[in-house]
Order: sequence, then C-alpha cells, then structure tokens
Amino acid sequence: MNPLLQNNPYERPFPVKARRRNFEASKTAHPLLYALAVFVFTLASVSLFYVIVLLQKLMNEHTTPTQPQWIAIFVFLFLVSAFILIARYLCSLPVREQLQYYKASGSTWLSEDKRQALRLHVVDMFYSGYWSETLEYYPLAALQGSGKYYSLRPSDAATYKKSLDQDWGVLTKENYRKVAQQLLTKGYHAEIFAVTLNLRNEDQAVSKRLAALTHLPEAYILDCLQSRPGGRPPKLIWGYECWRAVVVARNAFMAGHITADEAWHDMLLAADYAFELFDSFEDFNNNYRLGNAFWSNSYDVTSEKIKYYNLFKEECKWPMAQLPWPAPKGVKLPPAMANGYFNEVTIAKSLRQQPGGLN
Repeated sequence: MNPLLQNNPYERPFPVKARRRNFEASKTAHPLLYALAVFVFTLASVSLFYVIVLLQKLMNEHTTPTQPQWIAIFVFLFLVSAFILIARYLCSLPVREQLQYYKASGSTWLSEDKRQALRLHVVDMFYSGYWSETLEYYPLAALQGSGKYYSLRPSDAATYKKSLDQDWGVLTKENYRKVAQQLLTKGYHAEIFAVTLNLRNEDQAVSKRLAALTHLPEAYILDCLQSRPGGRPPKLIWGYECWRAVVVARNAFMAGHITADEAWHDMLLAADYAFELFDSFEDFNNNYRLGNAFWSNSYDVTSEKIKYYNLFKEECKWPMAQLPWPAPKGVKLPPAMANGYFNEVTIAKSLRQQPGGLN
C-alpha cells in the first residue's frame, strides 16, 4: 500500500504533490537552498543567452562545436538540471512534511471500518480542504514530534477546546461523555422533529418550509416519519445526530479531552447506527441536511450545506468518496432510534386531544 498522503490543509487536490507555488514558500524553510536555487537559475539564464547565440553561429557556419564550446553547452545543461532538482526538492516541502508528521504521529492508512466512520464527515472536509483519512482533520501540535514545520503549521489543542466550549459547553471529559451519550441514545432534536412533524404540521407548513430550505422533496421529509419494510425504524433526523456525534468526537480528541480509542469507539458506533438506518451515502447526507435545516431554520445555513454537497458531488475525487455504502450489520439500536419516539408522539397526541391540553 502507498504511504499515507492526504491533501495539503485548506486545499482540495488529493494527494498533496510538489507544486511550483511552494518554491517561494520554501524561502523560510530552506533559505540557503533557496538562495542556491536562485543563483543557479541566474547562471543558467545567462548561459542560455550564450548557448542560443552559439547554436545560431554553428548553424550558420555549418560547423561542429569546439571542445570549449562543448564544455559551455554541458555547463548550461548541468545548471539547468541542478536547478530542476533543487526546485523540485523545495516544491515538495508539503509532501515531505506530511510524511514527517505521519511518522512522528504513527499514522498509517486506517482500516475500512474507521474510514467508513470518517466518511460521514467527508462533505464538509472536502469543502474546507481538511483531512479525511486521519482522526485529526488538521495536523496537531501534540502529534508533530520534534521536527519543524513550515507548510503544515500544526495547531494547538486550545483551538478545539474553545470551539467545543462555545458550541457544546464541553470543557472536560465528563462534559464530552454527557454530550456523546445524548447524541448516541436520544439525540438533541430527533424527538422534537418527530413531535413537531406529527402534531404541528398543519397544512404541511413545517414540511413545506423544510423542503424549500433543503431542496428535498416534501415526500422524502414526511417519509422520514414512517417505519419501513423489514422492521426498519423511522429515519427522523438521526443522520444529523450521528453526524454530530462524529464531529464532536473528532474535536474532543483534538482538544485532548479523550483518547483516540475513546473517539473511535463513539464514531464507529455512530457509523453502525447510520448504516442501519440509511440506504446510501446520499440518503444519509439528505437526512443530515434535513436535520441541520430543522435545527437552524435558516436559509443562509441550509444554502451553505447545499453548496457543500453540490461541490462534493461535482468535484470530489478523494478515495474516501469512492467507498461503498456498507450493508446494515444488524446492530441493536437504542430504544429512541428503534421505535422512532412512538410512545412520546402517542402521549403528545393524546394530551393534545384533551381539553386544555397541548396546542
């Protein structure tokens, strides 16, 4: 198997390759080598002028080069070759730094089940140019080892601690466990979605708005409330809840709140639930966008998600995007997933029918 290489962070081409634009960036990383490359290029440019004049003269006079002239030609070719070799080395800085980072962190290509779990996050990763083939989606300072980096620029755990605190109130491992447990058992918005669409969708106003926000058929949205053949439970918006479980686990690992093994445990569980509930990656992503729209109720937010997914479908050639969607494993789903909040919806309906009940 080829060594692990991903896209350069904030870029989409996969895998990272040597590029001309990296030449100037190498000025900081290898100043002496950069200066040598510029010096050799200058000599080669001057020599090129001499070689052109020489060749024109030889052609006009129909003569062969003398020994000094052959030496001049070979010197020119040597300078050109030397510049190409040095420039290629400098332009491949991001490639070398990725390999250096993976060696320090011990990262290799993941097993398929772990890649399948990370695939649930790939649409956003592709749009932003983040990593999809490692647990961390951006290089971490804690894993970089003792080497210096000029292209990758690993980030500190504080960045992810701040994000988790702002979004979820997570500052400790215990905080994370509470959030993960909620996402993987009851969800944060799945019950509200079930009750709202079953009881408060008069004239289908809610489902029509969700359809307009997501560009999904209204029939798909209403179908997410229904149990399916073979005893499969309603989808509700469990795609959104499972997606958030993956994202929070990755961030908690990057923040240093949990270990890699703990993160993988929760992410693999979320993936198993997703494979049990959804028929394809498109089905999962549609449901994720539906949940995002129900949570945000915002045109701006949902339009961003549509843009992300359309770009992914049109341009993503990452290996992650080529994975087949796994068949259901027959895992036991939590009661809330397994019954689609049937009892809660039934109680809410009965209360609504009573005088002075829910409205």
